Parts: sequence; C-alpha cells; structure tokens
Amino acid sequence: MEPFYKTYKPAWKSFYKLLFLALLLLILAGIGSVWGPLTEGAKKTWMWIAVIVIDVLILFYVVVKRWTMSLVLRDNPDKAEDQEVAFIECDPLKPFSSDFRKSIEIGLANIIHIKVGQTMMQTILNIGDVIITSSGTGAEEIFAHNIPDPNAVRDEIQIHARKYTMPAGSASSSSSEATPGI
Repeated sequence: MEPFYKTYKPAWKSFYKLLFLALLLLILAGIGSVWGPLTEGAKKTWMWIAVIVIDVLILFYVVVKRWTMSLVLRDNPDKAEDQEVAFIECDPLKPFSSDFRKSIEIGLANIIHIKVGQTMMQTILNIGDVIITSSGTGAEEIFAHNIPDPNAVRDEIQIHARKYTMPAGSASSSSSEATPGI
C-alpha cells in the first residue's frame, strides 16, 4: 500500500474579516480625501500613506498566518511513526518566544472523535474548524481553524483512522474493522 501524505492549510477566504477591514480602510480613506476636512495636499498624502501601510501590514499578517498553520495527515502503513494527524502552528507575533511553534501529533489508531464546528458565516464560505480528540487524554487536542471543506477533511481522516482501529474484543486486524467513535 502506498503512503498517503496530505497537508491542509486555512482557506484564504477564512481571513474575510481582516480582508474586509483592509478594504474598508481604503474606502474610508477615499471618502475622507474627497469630502473630509483635510484640504491640504500634504495631509491627504500622509493619510493615504498611513492607510496603505496599515493595509500592507494586514495582508502580510494574513499571508504569514496562513503559511505558518497546517493540519497534516500522514498514513504510511510501512512506518508506524508516519500514521498520524499533526497540527503545526507558528505564532508570527511571538518569534523569540518558546510558544513560537506548537506541534501536536495524534496517532491514527488513537483518534476517538473528530468534530467539525462552523459558524453561520463559515458554513456560507464552506470553511470550518476540525477538532480531533484522542484516546490518550480524552480531551479535544487538535483545533485546526478555518480549514476549507471541513466535512471532507473529517471524512478523509476517518477513512485512514479506520485502518488502524481494532474492534473491541478482536485480537487481529482485518479489513472489516469497526468504525472508531468518530
């Protein structure tokens, strides 16, 4: 059987609030420069420079945040250490902190529950949060926010997790294994 590796990143459209804020700043600056109290050209120029700098910083944050988060599904039947779901997140606002990089790995055999959480806006945009619970702690350990098509991601993880979950009372693994409580 061939190894399966897939990485899921937050959707670009999941940053709709920040992108809307950047657009709103540009619109307000345009309205303010036409009808606002600023009459001198130098003041209008500085206002536009400030708005553009803020918009560039917002866009830079969106790109960095998306680039530094990933949910990784690894399923290599030949290597036990490559049968896991991993969530890796770096916080770009804490580059020199010990909290800069967080990584959580859960073995596919240890997954007991996968849940999808969506707000109304996330449902409209077809994005959502994938939440994974393991048998090690019984607590929700992985919170992957704003994953595109979260139900398909959940289903894909379930398919791979079923291969490694043995039914209760069974000593051997077979192709007709029980579905984990996912």
